[in-house]
Order: sequence, then C-alpha cells, then structure tokens
Amino acid sequence: MQANTAVIPRRWERQKTETPIRLVLDSAHFKTDNSATILDISLYGAFVRTSLELVRGQWVGVVSKGDFPHAIPAQVVWSREDDYSHWTFAGIEFMSEHMEKAA
Repeated sequence: MQANTAVIPRRWERQKTETPIRLVLDSAHFKTDNSATILDISLYGAFVRTSLELVRGQWVGVVSKGDFPHAIPAQVVWSREDDYSHWTFAGIEFMSEHMEKAA
C-alpha cells in the first residue's frame, strides 16, 4: 500500500535572500534582535533566523534596516531552535490587512 504523498503547493513563490532586519517582540518585556536575518521571503511571509526565543502564535514586528523604518506586523507560524548554533529559525506570516494596504 502506497502512502499518500501529495504535495500542497505554496500560495506564493519564495525568494531566497539574506536580508538583515531588526525583529521586535510586542510583549511586556520589550525585546529586539538587531542581528536577525530573513533567509527567504514571499508576499505573505518569511523564513527568519534570530537570537530571540519565538513561539507559535506570537506577534512580532519586522523592521527593515534600509529606508523603510516602520515595523511590519507578523505572526509566528512555527519555530525551532538549532541545538548547535542556538539560533531560532521561524516561519512568520505577515498580517494580511497590512499587505492589502501596501498593494
């Protein structure tokens, strides 16, 4: 009996990158990571590397280190810590309301 191995296509194509960003947590204890990096990005989300501990469902702000100083609100979809490097890798989804205004 063969297992069902259907692949669900992504909603949007991802673009590989290594873009430095600042990641900001919206919590009681304001935390920020100026060494965070986007490793790939699509219209509705990104794969990031950060020194912050992130958990699924947590809200974060993504701030470009370039000419756009405003935070883009996003939610953590998944995260895991690399045991060797102690970096946290996470998938984040940008808020759809924000993306509709930018379009």
